[in-house]
Amino acid sequence: MAVDKVYHGQIKLGLIQRGLTIPDLLQGLAEISEGLCSGEPGEEITLALAGDFIVKATLNPSKRLGPKLVFHEDRLRLHMKEGEIEVSIIPIPEFLKRQLKQRTPISENICLDGYCLNIFLRAIGRGKKLSMPVEAILSVIQSAFEEGSADLVQLNMDFSDESDRGFSRLAPLVEAIKKRFNTFVVLKGFPPLDHSTIDLIYASGFDIIDFPLGGFSGTIKSKKMMPIKQVHSSLAYAAGIFPLGTVWTDLVLGQGSHLRYKEEIDRLTDLGTIPLIFLQRGGVEKPDRYQELLELAEHMDKAIQRNRLPLKWLYPTCRFLSPLDTRFFTEDPLQARLAVTPVYRSGLGKKASAGFAALRRKLRIRNVSDSFESAGL
Repeated sequence: MAVDKVYHGQIKLGLIQRGLTIPDLLQGLAEISEGLCSGEPGEEITLALAGDFIVKATLNPSKRLGPKLVFHEDRLRLHMKEGEIEVSIIPIPEFLKRQLKQRTPISENICLDGYCLNIFLRAIGRGKKLSMPVEAILSVIQSAFEEGSADLVQLNMDFSDESDRGFSRLAPLVEAIKKRFNTFVVLKGFPPLDHSTIDLIYASGFDIIDFPLGGFSGTIKSKKMMPIKQVHSSLAYAAGIFPLGTVWTDLVLGQGSHLRYKEEIDRLTDLGTIPLIFLQRGGVEKPDRYQELLELAEHMDKAIQRNRLPLKWLYPTCRFLSPLDTRFFTEDPLQARLAVTPVYRSGLGKKASAGFAALRRKLRIRNVSDSFESAGL
């Protein structure tokens, strides 16, 4: 395959599955060292393959064969069996590097995915306590925003056996975030037992919700899985509460038939849900895996268009194939672009969308309150 015809999606999948080697001679380059903390095998480094198309690759030992960085004609390039392309390293923000070097409890529970700050939380005890204090979380968010490293926040809530899946513990936190920062907040968690909790989740200030069909693969320690019917039911209910395009789910691409995944994509988009396909590291590489992924990307595009689901709420991610970046998997790399510009990167668009979201939430809360009052509740 010619170098200029290598699909960026192919490169992304290869890096996720096989990792990246940085030769010893390049370890000292400022361009590379800015993207690393320790430089030890197992650490992750973020590469921009093109514009807003990014990937996190796990560092391999410096002598291992496979994808590797090379320095040619004063340019950093990625060399792998799929071809060779020019890349750039995304520097680790100073606030995050400080946390990582100090190996604080916070450092183990935060990460950046593109310009989204991910915070991983779990319920502690039987009260309302979370695994991180609210003030510590607010401090991290403030540091990320002050440094210009993030544009939105995602709270990832691990499984809780409480009927609301720990939401009541999150409510004061999201309210505090909304009070202090002008930002959008995503909740990624497990579906509550009672659908009415989803109304409360929206009313509390969450702008986007993600109930993963594949659990929290690759992002959190929990291996808990929910019954598919329960997730589908919760997604369908959430799609009737949240604005169109703000209800998501994660699909983990396993060993099953890609035809089954096409059927699932159709079902989800018909429910008003945007599917995100998680690209797994490790395992046995299938020769036709990329062809299957290509077909899923094309099918996803058609399903999204058929249901007229807006994509402006999505953001570029390191480990997913999303409807926002399918063109990097299906089109010539010289023409590939994001499907739309996310609201987070446009100052005017962000302000307008935030105003609309706040007004819609107020109207929704008032309507729900009126319904309760008319029912005598």
